[in-house]
Amino acid sequence: MIARITFCFAACLAWINASFALAETLNLGTLNEGIRSQMRVFQPLLTYLETDLEDSGITEVRLVVHPSTELMADAIARKEVDIFIDSPMVVAKVAQLSGGTPFLRHWKDGHAGYYTVIFTHVNSGITSLEDLQGRKVALEDHDSSSGFIVPVHMLIKAGLELKKLRAPSTSPSGNNVGYFLTYNDKNTMFAVASGRADAGATNQIRYLDLMEARPDEFRILAISDQYPRSVLMHRPGISKLLLDELRSSLKSMSDTNEGRTVLENFQNSTRFDEFAAGSKYTFAPIFEILQDLEDAGIK
Repeated sequence: MIARITFCFAACLAWINASFALAETLNLGTLNEGIRSQMRVFQPLLTYLETDLEDSGITEVRLVVHPSTELMADAIARKEVDIFIDSPMVVAKVAQLSGGTPFLRHWKDGHAGYYTVIFTHVNSGITSLEDLQGRKVALEDHDSSSGFIVPVHMLIKAGLELKKLRAPSTSPSGNNVGYFLTYNDKNTMFAVASGRADAGATNQIRYLDLMEARPDEFRILAISDQYPRSVLMHRPGISKLLLDELRSSLKSMSDTNEGRTVLENFQNSTRFDEFAAGSKYTFAPIFEILQDLEDAGIK
């Protein structure tokens, strides 16, 4: 009888040890200045995944927020972040620095893809990108896909030379296109509307909102190619089993009422799915854009 109890205790202890061995925290990362606001955004998704991945050994899903691509890449390299969610150009920058791999598309705001719009006020006298020589452009920040990376690439490809201004009130020198950072889409739009900038850049979703609020006041100068709206990237060395379970969990969310509710509460999303043309093909032109910016001395 004692031997049987000893055996049962040993078996239970082995099961408990195995359970703790499987216990794992999944860390999701994104770029932002503050974690509190992002926690409100991400909490529905974190809670859903924590429950859905329980059988895979995940006991906690946490959010990790960093303010820059460099800090996020460092966190990924140290395995402090497993999955990174952000816009495609930002994900590409982090992937280059950390060795991560984009693996799923995120339909943020109900859109699979989006594009950049460079626009001006109708009274500016500007009708083309070439007319921006010696003018000022309002851009969001260095880690914004549609508000900085893509429009800067468009301007470079148009043969224009960009120079960062010391302040929004500073005038560009010569034929340079002077730019200043607004750190917010709304600030960019206001800068153009108020005449503080001769042109600005945003995505088509924000531009349509602007046109609805102030119809016939703005003119489009150029539109970019379309890129994924939002992207998920995984860190190097992540467990293939866990990655497969996570992929399946995210892709199946749109198949249930509970999943669709969580998606709607998380950035007004509609689904997660595979890249239509595959990850490598989708990101090839994105990596080329980053290389062109690096060659032009813009980071």
